[in-house]
Amino acid sequence: MNYRLLIIDDEELIRKGFLARLKYLNLEFEEILEASSGQEALTILQEKSVEIVVTDIHMPDMDGLTFIEKAKPLYPHMKFIILSGYAEFAYAEQAISLGAKAYLLKPLSNDELKKVMEKTIQSLQEDEMIRNTISSQTKLQKEKEQYTLEKGIHALVSKQVMETEEKGLLYEMLKSDHPRFFSSGCLHFLGIINIDGRSYSGSKFGHEDIELIRFSIRNVFSEIVSACDKVMVNNLSNYNQLFAVFSLEREKLLRNEIEQIFLKLQNIFEKQMDIFLTMGLSKSTLHLSAASKNEAMEALKQRLVYGTSNIYFYEDARIFSAEQFPTAALNMLYHYIERHDIGNIQTLIHEIFSEEKLFKYNVTYIRVMWVRILNMVLRNFNSKGIHNPKSMEKLLSSFSILDELHSVEEMEGYLINVVMECMQNEGAVDTNARNKIMLAIQYIQENYNENIAINELAERYGMSPNYFSSVFKKELKQSTVNYITEFRIKKAREYLVETDKSVVEIAKKVGYEDSQYFFRVFKKSTGLTPLQYRQQNR
Repeated sequence: MNYRLLIIDDEELIRKGFLARLKYLNLEFEEILEASSGQEALTILQEKSVEIVVTDIHMPDMDGLTFIEKAKPLYPHMKFIILSGYAEFAYAEQAISLGAKAYLLKPLSNDELKKVMEKTIQSLQEDEMIRNTISSQTKLQKEKEQYTLEKGIHALVSKQVMETEEKGLLYEMLKSDHPRFFSSGCLHFLGIINIDGRSYSGSKFGHEDIELIRFSIRNVFSEIVSACDKVMVNNLSNYNQLFAVFSLEREKLLRNEIEQIFLKLQNIFEKQMDIFLTMGLSKSTLHLSAASKNEAMEALKQRLVYGTSNIYFYEDARIFSAEQFPTAALNMLYHYIERHDIGNIQTLIHEIFSEEKLFKYNVTYIRVMWVRILNMVLRNFNSKGIHNPKSMEKLLSSFSILDELHSVEEMEGYLINVVMECMQNEGAVDTNARNKIMLAIQYIQENYNENIAINELAERYGMSPNYFSSVFKKELKQSTVNYITEFRIKKAREYLVETDKSVVEIAKKVGYEDSQYFFRVFKKSTGLTPLQYRQQNR
């Protein structure tokens, strides 16, 4: 019997006797649990679900009725049987009001016990049948709604000519099930999501799994939280594709939401299932139509030229068709991200957002490149199995932060920092950066007597101050400031032992204009004043 039974009584002898009688009556359960008090029983219920509870009414810590009040909210379908040595009407009345299936008096006959247990089990089975029936009806209703939505959207975007009255009736039908989605005043984008061919080239899925793949995509899509309204249905004329409709009053915000939704969807399926998706989107519109589908298809075709696993908007087509679109630069950028070559990453990002490019295109170019580069970073680090939740959250939130930046320089800096942060979380340092740190160490050792600023040092080797400091610490296991200080103190110790120069002279020799500050740093490092050190080491 696939039910768990919990017996609660403060007397072990009674519990063991109850177990023996159940065995004698051939009443078997998946598991029988025991508790000597109400509190112990509540602890058990926190860890395991139980279908039937047999409880004594009088126990040291709490009575059986109090226990039922506390336990019932944990599992609403749980059945309770009260055992008592007292034939008190008040107890029986309260037990029944709490939903107890029986109030039994000790000593209990075997016939009575069997009758009550069988009746309780029958009640559980009836409840289960009712729940299954309701669940089936709910499932059928959802399937009906999904089918209606699927057919409705397909009709809206597939018919080249549709009478105004017919379109109005179709909208009203869809609006009855999705009132917010098809409300007046909302702008819509139609997206076509394509399951790219290389999804079937691995060992996980084949073409025969297409229904499972489409179901998974729809399911994950519905779970993604967004400020916009969204629905997804199968494309009935192409098994490799799905339609997605996104709605919101403000177009700019809606586009931002779509970008984030797609990148989250793509991130999940590439990383966990080796399923690769590309999406093409129509222009925004107040009413979906066949023109919306044609626009989304045209946008999707851009993948043939500029690559899969990306998002393409129809309105950006002019940029993608231009001769000077930086395809080669983007390909090289991906290559440098793979190699962790931050120097060339900085150079290429600067080239992609150069004044010449920005003058040639409009602001849409900035948006397209921003999304393309962030998508590139996301795909690269997904392919290497990086699972740092904070980095992933920052990366995904970066798709909507563009509007908060105030200059091209700030935008370039933000992108470079995102790349560097992902590289740091991967634990990788590019060879080029490592060589630059070695050069920086040589510079420090040759110029320790001068004022060395971290910003100037980083600039000297073409690195951002944050990235320079990060790589330096990774390579030498200490910060740049600590390294410079240690090297200066080392040189000061040599001067103190090998020369008769004064402390003031030595301080200047090792890069400290303020001899008092040098005195404090030296003592903190060695535990001795400069003169004490000289006396002890000569």
